[in-house]
Amino acid sequence: MIPFFRKIRKKMADDNKPLKYMRYAIGEIILIVIGILIALSINNWNTNKKNKEYERFYIQGIINDIELDIVNLNYAITLDSLKVNSGNYLLNHFKNPTLKKDSILLNHFANSIPISGFNQTDNVFEDLKSSGRLNFLSNDSIRKKIQDYYIEGEQIINALNANNSMSKEIYDNRILSAEFDINSVLFAINEFRDLDTEIMVEVNSFDSQFFYKPLNDPAIKEFINRTSMNILLSQLNENRLRIGREKANNLLNELNYYLK
Repeated sequence: MIPFFRKIRKKMADDNKPLKYMRYAIGEIILIVIGILIALSINNWNTNKKNKEYERFYIQGIINDIELDIVNLNYAITLDSLKVNSGNYLLNHFKNPTLKKDSILLNHFANSIPISGFNQTDNVFEDLKSSGRLNFLSNDSIRKKIQDYYIEGEQIINALNANNSMSKEIYDNRILSAEFDINSVLFAINEFRDLDTEIMVEVNSFDSQFFYKPLNDPAIKEFINRTSMNILLSQLNENRLRIGREKANNLLNELNYYLK
């Protein structure tokens, strides 16, 4: 293309001999500038195209991670909800004593032991940060929302860890004692999670006697107080997790829309 224009320019310059050299020089400069601009334009187009491909790749990866977060959040919410329900079941049993199967009571006790938690999936986001490629997310609003999502996720995890540590202390030092056969408790945890099913766990009188002490017994009073505290901590966890799930779903919908 440039040689073609160069021939035309040279012919036009030859028609006016006194200005031939000046026109030739100016024409060369103009052609060089045009060539550079065209090359830069093509290079920028290729760079932008490649950056867009990177952006789609990373956003899709973040979408996949958020989808996994939602699965984990749902599971954690289920566990904390189970802890709350089983804790209330035990409190109601002590407040309104009735003859119940030992295995059912023990299963509810096992359900209330703190085992829930949440780990955020941030593999793609951490790769973006560590590689210095956050600017591949060209939309400022999208980039900020993604950053805020992972900051808030870390805050949720810290709050859950603090609550779970307190709950664990309650059980380790105050509730799990010589009153219970820990093997039966662990058996109930590992084998059964469905409250609608009557759990047939082999429980001896040493395991179950605690559940039938009078309400004014000091050990029962302490158990009720500690269980009530554990229910509160589980409710706080559940609320935190539900907020996290809502934000995860909102960001997921926005990122999917952005990629359309």
